[in-house]
This record gives sequence, structure tokens and C-alpha cells, in this order.
Amino acid sequence: MEQSKADRKPVLRALCEAIKARIDYRQFYLRFCREERPTMSGARLQTRCPIPAHAHMGKGQPSFSVDLARGLFHCFSRDEGGDAIHFYELMHDVSFARAVNEMARELNLDPETQDSRQPSLAFASAPDAETADYFEPSTTPLAAERMGCVCEKFLEVCREEDQTEAVNYLARRGLDSKTVRGAGISYFPRRAYRRVMRRMQEAFALEELQQSGLFNARAHLTFYRHRLLFPFYVEKRAVYLQARTTAAGVEPRWHNLRGGVPALYNIDALDNLASDAIVYLVEGFTDTLTLAAHNFAAVGLVGAGGLKEEWIASLARFQVVAALDPDTAGERAAVRYREMFARRGLQLACLKLSSDVNEFFRHRPSAALELALLTETALDVP
Repeated sequence: MEQSKADRKPVLRALCEAIKARIDYRQFYLRFCREERPTMSGARLQTRCPIPAHAHMGKGQPSFSVDLARGLFHCFSRDEGGDAIHFYELMHDVSFARAVNEMARELNLDPETQDSRQPSLAFASAPDAETADYFEPSTTPLAAERMGCVCEKFLEVCREEDQTEAVNYLARRGLDSKTVRGAGISYFPRRAYRRVMRRMQEAFALEELQQSGLFNARAHLTFYRHRLLFPFYVEKRAVYLQARTTAAGVEPRWHNLRGGVPALYNIDALDNLASDAIVYLVEGFTDTLTLAAHNFAAVGLVGAGGLKEEWIASLARFQVVAALDPDTAGERAAVRYREMFARRGLQLACLKLSSDVNEFFRHRPSAALELALLTETALDVP
């Protein structure tokens, strides 16, 4: 009996996941754009649009762009875009279902073997907390020494994958490649997910991977939607990781290993600073690294309220200046932190910027000079 449309939807979804996990986007798009002499820049392809229905409004201009890391295309002349499957639909003037099935056959994926009852990778890789009704997460914490080993190996494995998408993403936020490398930021593209997962399984016992939060109770790597990794270094050793999604509309935007944040982000940068040097206390990774890229010493909090009492001792010998986000949470945190510092006989100067630090530097050519002047004024306030 022929399957109904409703019965086919889960199969098509499973096939889409399988196609995107296996397809070589570069080879796929070049197959259709070969005669148009495409130009390549990193993981981006630029050429004349080959879509027949566009016919073409670009008048021969290279208006067709492809992000080869994610497989997304966009024709700027026609203002139309999408993923590789939609591109196939347009190139062959076929339905979505036919495009999926034909692409699956080209990749030797058998629709009959795609079990629609099996969860998608997005579900299978979800942290245990998101699916607590189905699985009982491990509650035993991983020892700090082993957590460090897991972090170091995970970063090593991910660095061997293509970093182009991460470099481009961070460059759009004003962070140059030197700063990114210095911070030890790592990334892996989604198509490398199974390979990265397998290599971690080869290096550690599953129980350890689950205790760290890197793997969930279903034995899947939890960093599937969040693949841009920011390590916390203490004494030059990665001891903890948080990761961000680079895709729009994904919530939550951040994912981390199990356990509390062990230290201020970028704390190792203070080791060689002279006593009484100025150190900025900011929110998040990009604000911290933005300042570092402009030769300002900075440490970062995970969220406005993330400062722990025990961390203040590591800042006691410096002139600390808080430059938190100009929102209600940032303002409240600044007041509370000044009180925390004062109880220890320390001063905390506070800046009120018009935006967060990263935005401040990206949109103001004289940001470095302005920050220095604002800091001088704030430090003079008793």
C-alpha cells in the first residue's frame, strides 16, 4: 500500500538529515556552476546564477553566492535563497519530495533504511536536561583533572576540522584571526559531527564523556547545534568549555559542559601584568576578546551576574574597571559588584557605555581613545 503524505513526512525529514550529513557542498554546487567560472574566497563561492527560472535578472553579473560551510545559497538579483535541497528543486523544477529522493539516490541513501521512528540528530544530541522525561542523566561530576583532559582533546579534534565558518563569523564581529587563535577558539562544521563524536569515543570511556556533559545519556555528542567553542584556560590549560551557535534563530544560543564556570574568562591574560595595571571586567567572550584585540587587559563574565566572591582575590592587585552591558541587568550587577569590592577594601570603577563593548568598538573609529578617556575619569571618582 502506498504511503500517505502524512506517513512520508517523517521519512523525508530523516532523508534531509542524512543528505546534509553526507553531501559535499563544494562538489555539489560546482557541478551546476562549473561553466560560469565561479570565484572562491575561503568557504564562499561567487558566480553568475545558474538557476533556469531566474533567466537571468543579474544580466551576467556574479550575483549568486554560496556559503559552502553551511550549504546555503542566495541569488541577490532575484533575492531568493535556501539550502541545497531547495537549490536542487529550482535547478530541476521538481517538488521538494522529488528533490529529496533524487538527491538521496545520488548519495546512495536508501529511503527504506531511514527509520522515521528514530529521533533526528538534533533530538538525539540534545543535552539530557532538555529530554529529562526520557533519560535519567548522570549526576556524578567528572574530576577536574579528567575534565581538563576531555576539554583539551575535544579542542584538538575540532581544530583539525575546517575553521572557515568560525573565522568568518567572528570577523563579522570585529575579531581578527590572531585574536581568535590566541584565545584557543575552535570549531567544527556540522558535516563533521559524527567524525568528531567517533574520535572522542575512541579517546575516552563513555561514562567520562557523559559525566563531563560532552555526551548525553543516548551516547551522542551534545555539541551539535553549538559548535563554536570558547575554552576557559587556567594556568595555560583548558578546564571548561562553552559553545555558541552560529545560526540565527537557535535558542538557547549557548551550551556548556556540566558544572559551574570555574574561573573568569581570559584569567590567564593577567599573569604577566604589572600590579596596579588597569583590567576591564566585561560580559561575555566577544567583549573580552574585543578589548584584547585592542591591547586592553580584560576578563569576562558569563552573564552580568556571573562574578563569584572567590574570584575577586585574583583581581585585588589591579585597577579594575567594570564595563558591563548598558541594560538593567548590567546596571544592577555593577552596583552589587562595587559593594562586593568595597567589603574587601577595594575600589571598582564603573563605565557607562552607549552599547556593549563589542558594538562600541565596531561602530566608533575612535573607540580606543574614548575608552581610555572614560576610564581615566572613572578611576578618579572616589
